[in-house]
Amino acid sequence: MTLATIYRRPVESARHEQIKIACQEYFSNFEKLMERPSRRYASRARKALLQLKRCAHHRGLELLELYAPSKNVGRTPINVKP
Repeated sequence: MTLATIYRRPVESARHEQIKIACQEYFSNFEKLMERPSRRYASRARKALLQLKRCAHHRGLELLELYAPSKNVGRTPINVKP
């Protein structure tokens, strides 16, 4: 398997933090739902899961831009061996 070409260094963006917060929110509400089943905790867990899905999609697009040749025309790869 060959090494993928990366054109930019990865950074922790605001979306990365959003994903972290959404994960914590989902798991805390899901644990509460398991302890005390209620519609409130179920809807909160679902809302956090939808937010997580949305943020993960956008973060995936950000990460795709690191190595997609079409998004990095004219840039030199940072991980090529001399």
